[in-house]
Amino acid sequence: MKDLLTLPLAQRLELVQTLWDSIAAERIGTELTAADRQLIDQRLESFLADGDPGLDADQVLDTLGQTL
Repeated sequence: MKDLLTLPLAQRLELVQTLWDSIAAERIGTELTAADRQLIDQRLESFLADGDPGLDADQVLDTLGQTL
């Protein structure tokens, strides 16, 4: 491990990316149940039917900035 820390920055970043890609490629966590999928589908349908997209990121950040 100590040897890895002595690698040049570019090589360490490449190593991190390779490790991250290998982690992302694995299926981590549990599969959704049928009930979970149904709930997600219901919420998506409700969101699409509502037609209100809510606030965009800039509006949220502005609102948060005003309250701090």
